[in-house]
Amino acid sequence: MICPHCLKTIDDTETFCPHCHGYVGSASSSEFVFCDGCGARLSAHDRTCPKCGRPAPGILSVESASSDLAAGRTASFPRLTKSAIQTEAPQVEPTSAARTLDDSVDPSATNVLNLDDIQRAAGVTPQPVGEDPYHPARRSHARLIGVLVAIAVLAGAASFVVYDPLGVMPGFYDSFKSAAREAFPSRQLAETGSASVSAPAAETEAPSDDDEGRVLTDDEVYVRVTEAYDQLAAYDSDEVIGEVIDSFNSYYLEPDLTERTERSKSAYELRDAVQQTIDDLDAIVCEPDCAYLEDLEHVRQLAEWFMGRVDQICASWDVSLAIPEGESTLAAQDDILQPMREAGSSDLENFDAHFYEWDPRSR
Repeated sequence: MICPHCLKTIDDTETFCPHCHGYVGSASSSEFVFCDGCGARLSAHDRTCPKCGRPAPGILSVESASSDLAAGRTASFPRLTKSAIQTEAPQVEPTSAARTLDDSVDPSATNVLNLDDIQRAAGVTPQPVGEDPYHPARRSHARLIGVLVAIAVLAGAASFVVYDPLGVMPGFYDSFKSAAREAFPSRQLAETGSASVSAPAAETEAPSDDDEGRVLTDDEVYVRVTEAYDQLAAYDSDEVIGEVIDSFNSYYLEPDLTERTERSKSAYELRDAVQQTIDDLDAIVCEPDCAYLEDLEHVRQLAEWFMGRVDQICASWDVSLAIPEGESTLAAQDDILQPMREAGSSDLENFDAHFYEWDPRSR
């Protein structure tokens, strides 16, 4: 026959399989075997009860003990009776979590303790939600530190500008004034109050008779030189020299002599104003060791260069105005422009190259 456990062919007379030592019983046996634990009917080939898992009665017999022990399939379970089962099984009350909740129960009727209420009653400050009670988070002062650092930087920058420990701010102020004077010449004219666009000849009041021949102090020399420098800046604006150049370019070939005469007035008035500035500079009397003597010479040279620019325009106007009414000015164009060609652009180039460099500075 075939062993039901290892499926190997064995003798029909064998009670236990010689290969797996399993109980095969007698092929001719028709008696029933019952489980000692639950009383279920077992097959002659069952080793354990399929219901309760207890060993079949045959494996606890004397004959099968040695083979079962060698196979490692022995088990010594006591025979359980119904009374033993009832007395040994503890009666456990169902827990609250196992109870089925009824939705009809009023939540307010339940006696649930609140942790915050318990801590307040005990005088303990409740911990915020999400905070570790054993390692409380420290408050960050990064924002406060950043604000204090920004205030310190601003205060340091303001102190540097006000006290100027490195002595760099006067030069910065002077360069800023020069840039402003170059960018907005018309505003510089209004601020100095020394000239008007419509009447450049009336620049400043001439020195009084009391000042004539008097030796001026350094501060007075600085004031006079600065006023002359500001006058030259006003003359060099688009409203003054620009208007003179535009009038010449537009009307020096005008056939109408009256119109030419009227348009040439701005050039002659500007030449008179520049000459007055030169005369005022020449009238300054100062000490040989005056701190502003070099500034006086520089501004005097700037005035001379500017006078050269205006004088060549006036010389060309002289030729244009000398042409009688009715004669063609176009035929005399080369003669009109000849004074400007002879003078060239050296005065203009020298003036522009040194004007901002020779700005008088207080010492």
